[in-house]
Amino acid sequence: MTGAALHVRPVTTGPRLSVGQVLALVSEPMQAVETHLLAHMDSPIGRIPEVGSHLLGAGGKRLRPLLAVLASRATEAPLDLAIAVGCAAEFIHTATLFHDDVVDSGAVRRGRPAARMVFGNGIAVLVGDFCFARGLQAVASTGSLAAVAALATAVTEMAEGEVAQLEGAGDPEATVDNYFDVIDRKTGALMVWCARVGGVLPAPLDAAMTCYGRLLGRAFQIADDLLDCAVDEAASGKSAGRDLREGKLTLPVLLACQAQPALREQIRSAMGDAGVSAEDATRILLATRAAGGLERARAEAMALAEKAIAELHAVPASPFRDGLAALAHLSVERVA
Repeated sequence: MTGAALHVRPVTTGPRLSVGQVLALVSEPMQAVETHLLAHMDSPIGRIPEVGSHLLGAGGKRLRPLLAVLASRATEAPLDLAIAVGCAAEFIHTATLFHDDVVDSGAVRRGRPAARMVFGNGIAVLVGDFCFARGLQAVASTGSLAAVAALATAVTEMAEGEVAQLEGAGDPEATVDNYFDVIDRKTGALMVWCARVGGVLPAPLDAAMTCYGRLLGRAFQIADDLLDCAVDEAASGKSAGRDLREGKLTLPVLLACQAQPALREQIRSAMGDAGVSAEDATRILLATRAAGGLERARAEAMALAEKAIAELHAVPASPFRDGLAALAHLSVERVA
């Protein structure tokens, strides 16, 4: 989508919905998602449920299941399939978090010590594998070959995004295009799969929901990267400044470099093979804020959310379409 023209059309929605109102629209299927997640996390190997619940039970947003269920109700796709898609997406997302924290040596996740800090790297990786397998079981149980095939494509893109991000870490010349190429795969692919309800929507709806999911993924990831610039780890729910310390240049920093080219030179000087030191990360983040990088990135996230909402033109008007519109706004306004 980088550099491509976006087909958008104004969408008139009802009154702006709060997060509570959005959840109330789909409270029963979302409860079914929780029931399925709990059941699928069971295992006769005792540590697996314990380690899994450390992350699954830590207050995650359940954004991906919520997206799948809302999309199902808005497009009249099968609700049972949407629940399975939501469960699969949550398990696969959880697996990536277990793995990411090991790869990136993360210490904090969702406001508590990362699983690897409590249980060790080995079991964190293996329980991540278990979650991934449970996700595959959840979608395979629907019998929908289209959903399985679409998930295979999404997971392939996610893996490509993770590798591209790892290979690009430590590159002080990273660009905005590089950034979006990574997050369209790493974050956007699974969002798109959920927005498409596993890939079973008819053509006009599928095209619109594909664009909606991709734009939502971009907006959500930018908001996540803004949280990484937070000083207060308790507020952000993860290790602050972690991306910079790992050598990853996210949108706030990249936009600050555009506004203040001298910042790029500062990054070049500070960047080592393993990223930048904690002290240099703090200095670069302060310079990023001073150059307006956070405000510019926040404005970009809000613009992407509006474009996502505009892509809902093909979806019939309903409270569920209003819920999808609210989800785009809420994704960029979160504080954790």
